[in-house]
Amino acid sequence: MKKIIAIALLLALLLTLGACGKQQEKKVGGWTLSEDGAVTDEAQAAFDKALDGLVGVSYQTVALLGTQLVSGTNYSFLCEAAVVYPDAQPYYAVVTVYENLQGEAEIRNIVTLDLGQIAESGVVENAAAPDGQSLGGWTVDRESSAETEGAVLHLASQVVSGTKHCVLCKGWTLTFVYENLEGKTEVLKTVPLDIAALSEPAEA
Repeated sequence: MKKIIAIALLLALLLTLGACGKQQEKKVGGWTLSEDGAVTDEAQAAFDKALDGLVGVSYQTVALLGTQLVSGTNYSFLCEAAVVYPDAQPYYAVVTVYENLQGEAEIRNIVTLDLGQIAESGVVENAAAPDGQSLGGWTVDRESSAETEGAVLHLASQVVSGTKHCVLCKGWTLTFVYENLEGKTEVLKTVPLDIAALSEPAEA
């Protein structure tokens, strides 16, 4: 309970500092951004069809980032992923799914998010699967999540001399915050999730 309250206070602080809540364009690269990240039944059904039969890694939808109307619909999801074996540590990935006009769905692209690399470079690039280890020392931490205006979800934390936090904000952005041992906080970096770019499969 104490941890949930602490995260709620952290998200409220982000709003005060203006690190979250800055509304970006609702359309980016032909994509319509989701207002609140809620995964609709229609989107979840497309996701389930596209990933039916996928083995090796399990994916659970966390947020619907946006949609794009083409000859059918593209969906961009933030997912919690885990390699399928005992005690594998979860991580995050952006999964793009295409559903055609006949209702058939397929995976268009999967981008693994290395939060350590993103926090360091400020750039979102496809990372290697973590083979069961947490990426960059970050640990998925959604149990202590809280929602306020602008700040949608506490995604992960990293214990250093104090704690670093990664928060998903509307827009969509990843905001990294450092909290020292006295509880003082500092916004380190805000990195956009460009779902238009993340939807494109890498060139062979």
